[in-house]
Amino acid sequence: MASIKTVSQPSAHDIILDIRHPDEIEQRPLAWPSSRVICLPFFQIAKQLEGLDKQQSYLLYCEKGIMSRLHADAMQKNGFEKIAVFSPERLSPTQPEQEISN
Repeated sequence: MASIKTVSQPSAHDIILDIRHPDEIEQRPLAWPSSRVICLPFFQIAKQLEGLDKQQSYLLYCEKGIMSRLHADAMQKNGFEKIAVFSPERLSPTQPEQEISN
């Protein structure tokens, strides 16, 4: 697997690809005011590659980063050069941290 960069803060020109399952996206939508977010479930990426601009900068997002890293690698092998994994410190810059209760 090629080296894939991890980014915690997107640039204004980055497009975030939220590759989680639609149920996860519905339960915890990703909102990032400074970047465009496209919901593209992991199981549809291969079908949608032709419609994506290979010169665009994409950040792939999933909860744990494993699927993002796998699909970023596949996209890189298909000619996408500006690919990274998006791993924010918080889910959204406008959303407060959620407390975990035991």
